[in-house]
Formats: sequence, structure tokens, C-alpha cells
Amino acid sequence: MRERVRGIETEYGLNLRVETGHGWRRVGSDEAARQLFAPVVEANSATNVFLRNGGRLYLDVGSHPEYATPECRSIADLIAHDRAGDAIVNQLADVALATLTEQGTPARVTVLKNNIDSHGNSYGSHENYQIERGLDYDELARALTPFLATRQLICGAGRWVRGPRGSWFELSQRAEHTWDPVASSTTRSRPFINTRDEPHADPSRFRRLHVVVGDSTLSQPTLLVRVGSTELVLRAIEEGERFADLALSDPTAAIRGVSRDLRGRTPLPLAGGDQIAPIELQRRIWERVEPFADDDDLRRAHALWGRVLDALGDDRLDWVEGDIDWVAKYRMLQAYAARHGHDDTRLAQLDLAWHDIRPGQGLFRLAEERGAMNRVVEPDAVQRAVERPPGDTRARLRGRFITAAQAAHRRYTVDWMTFTVHDLPDGALVCPDPLVADDERVDALLARMAAEPHVAAVPPSRH
Repeated sequence: MRERVRGIETEYGLNLRVETGHGWRRVGSDEAARQLFAPVVEANSATNVFLRNGGRLYLDVGSHPEYATPECRSIADLIAHDRAGDAIVNQLADVALATLTEQGTPARVTVLKNNIDSHGNSYGSHENYQIERGLDYDELARALTPFLATRQLICGAGRWVRGPRGSWFELSQRAEHTWDPVASSTTRSRPFINTRDEPHADPSRFRRLHVVVGDSTLSQPTLLVRVGSTELVLRAIEEGERFADLALSDPTAAIRGVSRDLRGRTPLPLAGGDQIAPIELQRRIWERVEPFADDDDLRRAHALWGRVLDALGDDRLDWVEGDIDWVAKYRMLQAYAARHGHDDTRLAQLDLAWHDIRPGQGLFRLAEERGAMNRVVEPDAVQRAVERPPGDTRARLRGRFITAAQAAHRRYTVDWMTFTVHDLPDGALVCPDPLVADDERVDALLARMAAEPHVAAVPPSRH
């Protein structure tokens, strides 16, 4: 599919501390989540809501705030809406702090866009790609596996690890928590690809490729290369490329080994008996997918992908320090250690502070504000994405529906595919194609919400 929608789901870490008169006390995760989502519950009587920008905000397992972007056709839109999720969670944090202050309870809140907490628990950042139903899913997963096992070289978040035998830096936060190339679960086995068949679209035409192996992304160029490189590999597979010569003997061992080698040189055993360095495997894939980079976003992603490989090959990480998450974090920690010494505890604290997305607190955000990290979209595009859906996908219909229903004080429910007005007869619609942004049925339903009286809830019929 040359035209498809994509989306990102991000789980956030949350840390709330309150002043007790005897120091600061950390609030339990359930209570912290309750404080954060209090305005959402007050407005919606639920902790799972769709927003006017077409996205979804909810509490996930473990009381993690989670934001799912709306369906995005362009990667630039996806980057803006991913950042909009950060802004929306930050708005909730601002309200929670103001409320606690009014109640006489000084508080501090940290919102972390990372993938592992201090106890070793992992939470995710999942990518979704619309694919045709006719594509063989098992073949697709096999063809993607070598790429996904080594992709952390170009888009890992980086992690400072402290173990019983010392400390070190790794490329990825998710690698050590990933066990299978494919599985139907996202919490027990944590695969590269989740096979649960939830297309959120016409199931006879579409399926959803659910990639759950990625690290949460702070840098906009890193998200560009993370999604853009995967899109290019997916296009190549759809055209018949299977990367069979690059099939790995043990993908799970490979993803861990790659994460521990910052230079990408440690040989990986291939299923055919040979060996290949991760950087060379990525280079071969990069060369084969170049013909599919046929728009500005994909050309920019492909160029950055190649530049990262060049930087790794020439041991010149400074070439991509302003673009790639793990490189920027690694060099920040290196600089601190050079100035202040190798203190594991302090380096681990800096690692965590890098991922704090609260304004004026997080080290990555401070670096971005001073121009040390590059951008793909401007702040005004992110601000628009907080309120407005993309204009060229089904998210536009969902955003219009929610805005109109709220303005008309209607009782409604909405999900990815279904829009229902409970106080209108025949007030339900199913919109099965994520690429359709205009629908006369939705126009008519919006007009009815504005003009017709409210009636008692009736069982909806769907059209």
C-alpha cells in the first residue's frame, strides 16, 4: 500500500510526590493516576476517552497514562500528533498540581516518556501500520524480523544499566524485555510484532501491523527514521522482497546482542550458517529499500538512516548527535562522566531525567529548547495537533463528530470505527476505511445533532 494510515501508542511513566510536613512522599501509582485523570473522569465519567483531535487517552495496565495518536497519513502529521500526546498529558499534570496546591498540598510531578521504571518493569511504545488483508502475515513477520532486531542501531532510546558486575550503556530500553519475534500478547512474551487481529477497519480488506518492539521516542528526527525506515521495509515486502538471506538464526539473542554493542560490529549468526554485523545487515536493507522512498518524508528518513550508519561506521557519533535519541543521551552521559567522574547513581538519575517531558525539567526538552536537538515539525504544528485531527484521514470525521456532539450536549459514544448518538433514532454510523476523510453520512448526522430534539435512548441501527 503506497497510501496507508499509521499511529503510535505511548505509555508514560508517572511519578507524583507530595509534601507531608516531614519531607516529600511518593504517591502510589493508582493514586497518582487518579489525580492525573480527575478532570477526564469529571468530564466523561470514564478514564478511556476519544479526543477532539481524533486521538485516544486512557489509563492502561499498571496505571500508566497512555495516548494513541489519531490515524495519520503523513509521517510529519504523526510526529506532530505524537508530540501532541506529550502536551495533553502535561496539561493534565498542570491541572493536578494546581488542584493539589489549592488543597494545601504542595506537589511535584514527573512524566516520563521512556520504557522502564526503577524496579525493572517495562511499558511500551507501539507502532501501527495499515496493511492489506491479502498480505501473508507470517511471511511479513519473518521478512521484518531481521530489520526489527537491529533497528535499535538507528532509533533506540538508550539506557544506562547498572548490574552486579558493573554498569554500561545499551542502545535500547525494550531489547532486554523482548522474547519472541511474534506473539498474540503484548505483556507476557513482549514480541517484536503482536499478531492480535484488531484492524479497527473493514476486516475483509485491512489488517493492522502492530509493532511493539520499539523504544519511546523523544527526538523528532528519531521518530522520523523509526517510522520512515519501517515504512520503507514494509513497502519492499509488499512488492515481494523477503530479506531471506538476512534471516537470523536466533532473533531474540540478536536483539539483546545488538543493544549491547554501540558500534554495531558484533557478528550475528544467520539462519543459513553465515554471520553478519548488525551495521552491515542494516546497510543491506537500506540499499534495497531506496527505490521506495518516493515522498519528502521518506526521502528524508532514508537519508538520515544512511547518515546514522555512516556515523557508526566511521565512529563519528557527533554527526547525528542532534538527531538520534540514544546518541544524544550517550554523549550527554559521557560529558558528565568526563567532568564529574563515573558515579553510577548520578548517571542513572541523569538517564531518567533525560526522559522527563515536563517543561523546564526534562534534560532532553531543555536540550531541544536551546537548539541542541533538531526538529521535523514546528511547535505551532504540535499545538494545532492538540486540538485538531489530521485533515486527510478518518480521524477528521471522528474529531468533527466529537466536537459537534459536545457542542449539542448529546449523549454519544465513539471508537476508532463507530460513531453513535444515543439520543437520536438511527444515530449510529460505521466508518470502515481509515483513509476516508469525507463522508456524507457523517455530514448528515452532524446536521441532525444540531437540529433534532433529544429523545430517549433507542437501540441504534448501523448503516
